[in-house]
Amino acid sequence: MKIKVSPFALIDLEESVEYYNLQKESLGWDFAKIVDLSFEMIKSNPKLFPKVFQDVRKVVIDRFSFSIFFIENEDVIYILGIFHTSRNPKTIQKRVKKL
Repeated sequence: MKIKVSPFALIDLEESVEYYNLQKESLGWDFAKIVDLSFEMIKSNPKLFPKVFQDVRKVVIDRFSFSIFFIENEDVIYILGIFHTSRNPKTIQKRVKKL
């Protein structure tokens, strides 16, 4: 199955990597590696992760207190967002409506 990252999620990722790299050298790259590993877990078994809103599923990245939100279609997994857990979860609902 193929993963497609939304423009919103790409911005989420880029901003988070930049933020963590400013906090500590290479910490942002560690975050990016964990996100990439999470994408691989999603690809291998997307149904493993719980639904949180309609067909939106969530993967939690404990080390950084982030969640990855995604929708699975027949042949594509669409990443909607990569959010810190302190962010308003209604933002993801707004992104779903834009699909």
